[in-house]
Amino acid sequence: MIRLFAAAGVVLVHSIESSELEYWGNLFRFAVPFYLFASIYYQSLSLGRNTERTFGQYVVGRVKRLYLPFLAWSAIYLVARDIKRVTFLDAGAISLSLSHLWQGTAYHLWFLPFLLAVSVVQAIVHHTMLQRDRRWRWILSALAIAGGFAIATVPMPEFWNRTFDSSTYAYVQWWRVLPTACWALAFAWVMTTGPTIIAVSSTLGFAGLALAAGCLVKQALHGIQLIPRGLTGFGCMLAALAPWSGPAVSFMARIGRYGYGIYLCHVLIVELIRAISSRAQLGPSPWLDIVNFTLSFAGSLVLVQLLAGSKRLAWLNG
Repeated sequence: MIRLFAAAGVVLVHSIESSELEYWGNLFRFAVPFYLFASIYYQSLSLGRNTERTFGQYVVGRVKRLYLPFLAWSAIYLVARDIKRVTFLDAGAISLSLSHLWQGTAYHLWFLPFLLAVSVVQAIVHHTMLQRDRRWRWILSALAIAGGFAIATVPMPEFWNRTFDSSTYAYVQWWRVLPTACWALAFAWVMTTGPTIIAVSSTLGFAGLALAAGCLVKQALHGIQLIPRGLTGFGCMLAALAPWSGPAVSFMARIGRYGYGIYLCHVLIVELIRAISSRAQLGPSPWLDIVNFTLSFAGSLVLVQLLAGSKRLAWLNG
Protein backbone atom coordinates (compact mmCIF):
# COMPACT_ATOMS: atom_id res chain seq x y z
CA MET A 1 0.00 0.00 0.00
CA ILE A 2 2.78 2.43 0.95
CA ARG A 3 4.56 1.59 -2.31
CA LEU A 4 1.58 2.94 -4.26
CA PHE A 5 1.57 6.24 -2.36
CA ALA A 6 5.36 6.50 -2.74
CA ALA A 7 5.09 6.01 -6.51
CA ALA A 8 2.32 8.60 -6.75
CA GLY A 9 4.33 10.97 -4.57
CA VAL A 10 7.44 10.88 -6.72
CA VAL A 11 5.39 11.46 -9.89
CA LEU A 12 3.69 14.44 -8.25
CA VAL A 13 7.00 15.94 -7.09
CA HIS A 14 8.45 15.72 -10.59
CA SER A 15 5.23 17.07 -12.16
CA ILE A 16 5.28 20.32 -10.19
CA GLU A 17 6.66 23.41 -11.94
CA SER A 18 4.52 26.23 -10.57
CA SER A 19 5.84 28.38 -7.73
CA GLU A 20 2.50 28.05 -5.93
CA LEU A 21 2.98 24.30 -5.40
CA GLU A 22 6.78 24.10 -5.31
CA TYR A 23 7.23 23.90 -1.55
CA TRP A 24 4.07 21.89 -0.98
CA GLY A 25 5.59 19.23 -3.21
CA ASN A 26 7.84 18.39 -0.25
CA LEU A 27 4.75 16.94 1.44
CA PHE A 28 5.07 14.03 -1.00
CA ARG A 29 8.85 13.69 -1.08
CA PHE A 30 9.14 10.33 0.65
CA ALA A 31 9.61 7.79 -2.16
CA VAL A 32 13.43 7.64 -2.11
CA PRO A 33 13.82 7.26 1.68
CA PHE A 34 11.04 4.69 1.78
CA TYR A 35 12.44 2.71 -1.15
CA LEU A 36 15.84 2.67 0.58
CA PHE A 37 14.38 1.32 3.81
CA ALA A 38 12.28 -1.26 1.96
CA SER A 39 15.05 -2.48 -0.34
CA ILE A 40 17.66 -2.81 2.40
CA TYR A 41 15.17 -4.54 4.71
CA TYR A 42 14.16 -7.16 2.15
CA GLN A 43 17.75 -7.66 1.01
CA SER A 44 18.67 -8.38 4.62
CA LEU A 45 15.94 -11.02 4.75
CA SER A 46 17.24 -12.50 1.49
CA LEU A 47 20.83 -12.61 2.74
CA GLY A 48 19.73 -14.41 5.89
CA ARG A 49 17.62 -16.99 4.08
CA ASN A 50 19.90 -17.79 1.12
CA THR A 51 22.94 -18.86 3.10
CA GLU A 52 24.25 -21.04 0.26
CA ARG A 53 24.52 -18.07 -2.12
CA THR A 54 28.04 -16.72 -2.48
CA PHE A 55 28.96 -13.05 -2.30
CA GLY A 56 29.78 -13.06 -6.02
CA GLN A 57 26.41 -14.56 -6.92
CA TYR A 58 24.67 -11.94 -4.81
CA VAL A 59 26.51 -9.05 -6.48
CA VAL A 60 25.81 -10.41 -9.96
CA GLY A 61 22.12 -10.66 -9.07
CA ARG A 62 22.02 -7.07 -7.83
CA VAL A 63 23.82 -5.81 -10.94
CA LYS A 64 21.20 -7.54 -13.10
CA ARG A 65 18.37 -6.15 -11.01
CA LEU A 66 19.65 -2.58 -10.64
CA TYR A 67 22.47 -1.61 -12.97
CA LEU A 68 21.27 -3.23 -16.19
CA PRO A 69 17.87 -1.46 -15.96
CA PHE A 70 19.80 1.72 -15.12
CA LEU A 71 21.83 1.43 -18.33
CA ALA A 72 18.75 0.56 -20.37
CA TRP A 73 16.71 3.49 -19.05
CA SER A 74 19.68 5.80 -19.51
CA ALA A 75 19.72 4.82 -23.18
CA ILE A 76 15.94 5.26 -23.43
CA TYR A 77 16.04 8.73 -21.86
CA LEU A 78 18.97 9.72 -24.06
CA VAL A 79 16.98 8.83 -27.19
CA ALA A 80 13.87 10.52 -25.77
CA ARG A 81 15.77 13.73 -25.12
CA ASP A 82 17.15 13.76 -28.65
CA ILE A 83 13.65 13.24 -30.06
CA LYS A 84 12.38 16.05 -27.84
CA ARG A 85 15.21 18.32 -29.00
CA VAL A 86 14.46 17.66 -32.66
CA THR A 87 10.66 17.82 -32.49
CA PHE A 88 9.99 20.39 -29.77
CA LEU A 89 13.29 22.32 -29.72
CA ASP A 90 13.01 22.31 -25.95
CA ALA A 91 16.17 20.54 -24.81
CA GLY A 92 19.83 20.57 -25.63
CA ALA A 93 21.82 17.50 -26.56
CA ILE A 94 23.48 15.64 -23.70
CA SER A 95 27.26 15.69 -23.76
CA LEU A 96 28.08 12.21 -22.54
CA SER A 97 30.79 11.86 -19.92
CA LEU A 98 32.10 9.26 -17.50
CA SER A 99 29.81 10.58 -14.76
CA HIS A 100 26.77 9.33 -16.66
CA LEU A 101 27.81 5.78 -15.69
CA TRP A 102 26.63 6.52 -12.14
CA GLN A 103 24.42 9.56 -12.75
CA GLY A 104 22.34 8.43 -15.72
CA THR A 105 20.81 10.58 -18.44
CA ALA A 106 17.70 11.60 -16.48
CA TYR A 107 17.54 13.40 -13.15
CA HIS A 108 16.07 10.49 -11.15
CA LEU A 109 18.27 7.60 -12.31
CA TRP A 110 21.10 8.34 -9.83
CA PHE A 111 19.20 6.28 -7.26
CA LEU A 112 19.91 2.91 -8.89
CA PRO A 113 23.75 3.02 -8.76
CA PHE A 114 23.51 4.35 -5.20
CA LEU A 115 21.22 1.51 -4.17
CA LEU A 116 23.57 -0.97 -5.83
CA ALA A 117 26.53 0.41 -3.87
CA VAL A 118 24.62 0.23 -0.58
CA SER A 119 23.55 -3.35 -1.40
CA VAL A 120 27.17 -4.38 -1.93
CA VAL A 121 28.24 -2.79 1.37
CA GLN A 122 25.35 -4.55 3.09
CA ALA A 123 26.42 -7.91 1.64
CA ILE A 124 30.06 -7.39 2.66
CA VAL A 125 29.04 -6.68 6.25
CA HIS A 126 26.70 -9.67 6.28
CA HIS A 127 29.25 -12.16 4.93
CA THR A 128 32.20 -10.94 6.99
CA MET A 129 30.50 -10.19 10.32
CA LEU A 130 26.81 -10.94 10.78
CA GLN A 131 26.92 -14.40 9.23
CA ARG A 132 29.62 -15.40 11.71
CA ASP A 133 28.17 -13.75 14.81
CA ARG A 134 24.81 -11.98 14.69
CA ARG A 135 25.57 -10.15 17.95
CA TRP A 136 27.54 -7.73 15.78
CA ARG A 137 24.19 -6.27 14.75
CA TRP A 138 23.99 -4.14 17.89
CA ILE A 139 27.39 -2.49 17.45
CA LEU A 140 26.88 -2.09 13.70
CA SER A 141 23.42 -0.58 14.17
CA ALA A 142 24.68 1.89 16.77
CA LEU A 143 27.54 2.95 14.49
CA ALA A 144 25.17 3.31 11.51
CA ILE A 145 22.70 5.44 13.48
CA ALA A 146 25.46 7.67 14.83
CA GLY A 147 27.07 7.89 11.40
CA GLY A 148 23.78 8.95 9.83
CA PHE A 149 23.32 11.80 12.29
CA ALA A 150 26.95 12.86 11.88
CA ILE A 151 26.66 13.01 8.08
CA ALA A 152 23.37 14.92 8.31
CA THR A 153 25.03 17.70 10.31
CA VAL A 154 28.11 18.13 8.09
CA PRO A 155 27.77 20.76 5.33
CA MET A 156 27.84 19.52 1.77
CA PRO A 157 30.94 20.56 -0.22
CA GLU A 158 30.27 23.97 -1.73
CA PHE A 159 31.69 23.13 -5.15
CA TRP A 160 29.06 20.43 -5.75
CA ASN A 161 26.40 21.65 -8.16
CA ARG A 162 22.72 20.76 -7.84
CA THR A 163 21.94 21.26 -11.54
CA PHE A 164 21.48 18.04 -13.51
CA ASP A 165 23.97 18.89 -16.24
CA SER A 166 26.77 19.18 -13.66
CA SER A 167 29.09 16.19 -13.20
CA THR A 168 28.59 16.50 -9.42
CA TYR A 169 24.76 16.27 -9.56
CA ALA A 170 24.76 12.64 -8.42
CA TYR A 171 27.05 13.45 -5.49
CA VAL A 172 24.53 16.01 -4.23
CA GLN A 173 21.73 13.44 -4.36
CA TRP A 174 23.86 10.75 -2.71
CA TRP A 175 24.85 13.13 0.06
CA ARG A 176 21.23 13.99 0.75
CA VAL A 177 20.23 10.36 1.07
CA LEU A 178 23.33 8.93 2.79
CA PRO A 179 21.98 9.45 6.35
CA THR A 180 18.82 7.60 5.33
CA ALA A 181 20.93 4.71 4.01
CA CYS A 182 22.77 4.46 7.34
CA TRP A 183 19.52 4.36 9.31
CA ALA A 184 17.96 1.89 6.87
CA LEU A 185 20.92 -0.47 7.39
CA ALA A 186 20.54 -0.17 11.17
CA PHE A 187 16.81 -0.85 10.93
CA ALA A 188 17.34 -3.94 8.77
CA TRP A 189 20.06 -5.35 11.04
CA VAL A 190 17.96 -4.92 14.19
CA MET A 191 14.73 -6.23 12.67
CA THR A 192 15.98 -9.18 10.60
CA THR A 193 19.34 -10.54 11.79
CA GLY A 194 18.42 -11.64 15.31
CA PRO A 195 17.12 -15.06 16.41
CA THR A 196 13.67 -14.10 15.09
CA ILE A 197 12.37 -11.47 12.70
CA ILE A 198 10.78 -8.65 14.69
CA ALA A 199 7.17 -7.95 13.73
CA VAL A 200 5.55 -4.52 13.57
CA SER A 201 2.19 -4.00 15.25
CA SER A 202 -0.67 -1.84 14.01
CA THR A 203 0.09 0.63 16.80
CA LEU A 204 3.67 1.02 15.57
CA GLY A 205 2.32 1.33 12.03
CA PHE A 206 0.11 4.26 13.04
CA ALA A 207 3.03 5.81 14.93
CA GLY A 208 5.12 5.47 11.78
CA LEU A 209 2.47 7.25 9.72
CA ALA A 210 2.34 10.07 12.28
CA LEU A 211 6.14 10.38 12.27
CA ALA A 212 6.26 10.47 8.46
CA ALA A 213 3.46 13.03 8.26
CA GLY A 214 5.14 15.30 10.81
CA CYS A 215 8.49 15.16 9.02
CA LEU A 216 6.88 15.84 5.64
CA VAL A 217 5.03 18.89 6.99
CA LYS A 218 8.29 20.17 8.46
CA GLN A 219 9.98 19.89 5.07
CA ALA A 220 7.03 21.50 3.30
CA LEU A 221 7.41 24.50 5.60
CA HIS A 222 11.20 24.72 5.73
CA GLY A 223 12.55 22.85 2.69
CA ILE A 224 14.42 19.55 2.41
CA GLN A 225 16.17 18.55 5.64
CA LEU A 226 18.26 15.40 5.88
CA ILE A 227 17.18 14.17 9.32
CA PRO A 228 13.41 14.60 8.77
CA ARG A 229 13.83 13.09 5.31
CA GLY A 230 15.41 9.95 6.73
CA LEU A 231 12.84 9.71 9.52
CA THR A 232 10.13 9.89 6.86
CA GLY A 233 11.51 6.69 5.33
CA PHE A 234 11.62 5.06 8.77
CA GLY A 235 8.01 6.01 9.50
CA CYS A 236 6.80 4.82 6.10
CA MET A 237 8.61 1.51 6.57
CA LEU A 238 6.93 0.92 9.92
CA ALA A 239 3.58 1.61 8.27
CA ALA A 240 4.41 -0.73 5.38
CA LEU A 241 5.25 -3.62 7.73
CA ALA A 242 2.13 -3.21 9.89
CA PRO A 243 -0.58 -5.88 9.46
CA TRP A 244 -3.13 -3.88 7.49
CA SER A 245 -5.94 -5.80 5.81
CA GLY A 246 -9.09 -5.29 3.78
CA PRO A 247 -10.14 -5.12 0.11
CA ALA A 248 -8.84 -1.57 -0.37
CA VAL A 249 -5.44 -2.48 1.08
CA SER A 250 -5.20 -5.55 -1.17
CA PHE A 251 -6.13 -3.50 -4.23
CA MET A 252 -3.54 -0.81 -3.50
CA ALA A 253 -0.92 -3.47 -2.76
CA ARG A 254 -1.50 -5.05 -6.18
CA ILE A 255 -0.97 -1.71 -7.89
CA GLY A 256 1.88 -0.82 -5.56
CA ARG A 257 4.01 -3.71 -6.77
CA TYR A 258 4.56 -1.65 -9.93
CA GLY A 259 5.94 1.25 -7.89
CA TYR A 260 9.57 0.67 -8.81
CA GLY A 261 8.73 0.54 -12.51
CA ILE A 262 6.68 3.73 -12.21
CA TYR A 263 9.68 5.41 -10.61
CA LEU A 264 11.85 4.43 -13.56
CA CYS A 265 9.54 5.38 -16.43
CA HIS A 266 7.38 8.28 -15.24
CA VAL A 267 9.83 11.04 -16.25
CA LEU A 268 9.30 10.06 -19.90
CA ILE A 269 5.68 11.13 -19.69
CA VAL A 270 6.26 14.08 -17.36
CA GLU A 271 8.80 15.61 -19.74
CA LEU A 272 6.67 14.87 -22.82
CA ILE A 273 3.74 16.77 -21.31
CA ARG A 274 6.03 19.65 -20.36
CA ALA A 275 7.37 19.82 -23.91
CA ILE A 276 3.86 19.89 -25.35
CA SER A 277 2.81 22.56 -22.84
CA SER A 278 5.84 24.67 -23.72
CA ARG A 279 5.10 24.32 -27.42
CA ALA A 280 1.53 25.43 -26.74
CA GLN A 281 2.95 28.40 -24.79
CA LEU A 282 1.31 27.34 -21.54
CA GLY A 283 3.23 28.74 -18.59
CA PRO A 284 3.63 26.92 -15.25
CA SER A 285 0.44 26.86 -13.20
CA PRO A 286 -1.08 24.69 -10.45
CA TRP A 287 -3.79 23.31 -12.72
CA LEU A 288 -1.22 22.29 -15.32
CA ASP A 289 0.81 20.55 -12.59
CA ILE A 290 -2.27 18.56 -11.58
CA VAL A 291 -3.03 17.61 -15.19
CA ASN A 292 0.60 16.56 -15.71
CA PHE A 293 0.54 14.44 -12.56
CA THR A 294 -2.74 12.75 -13.44
CA LEU A 295 -1.71 11.88 -16.99
CA SER A 296 1.84 10.90 -16.01
CA PHE A 297 0.79 8.59 -13.20
CA ALA A 298 -1.92 6.92 -15.29
CA GLY A 299 0.38 6.62 -18.30
CA SER A 300 3.22 5.21 -16.19
CA LEU A 301 0.92 2.62 -14.67
CA VAL A 302 -0.20 1.50 -18.12
CA LEU A 303 3.39 1.38 -19.37
CA VAL A 304 4.72 -0.72 -16.49
CA GLN A 305 1.85 -3.17 -16.86
CA LEU A 306 2.66 -3.53 -20.56
CA LEU A 307 6.32 -4.13 -19.70
CA ALA A 308 5.37 -6.64 -17.01
CA GLY A 309 3.32 -8.58 -19.54
CA SER A 310 6.31 -8.99 -21.87
CA LYS A 311 8.81 -11.78 -21.16
CA ARG A 312 11.55 -9.85 -22.93
CA LEU A 313 10.92 -6.45 -21.37
CA ALA A 314 9.68 -7.21 -17.85
CA TRP A 315 13.20 -6.69 -16.45
CA LEU A 316 12.92 -2.98 -17.30
CA ASN A 317 10.56 -2.65 -14.33
CA GLY A 318 13.52 -3.46 -12.07
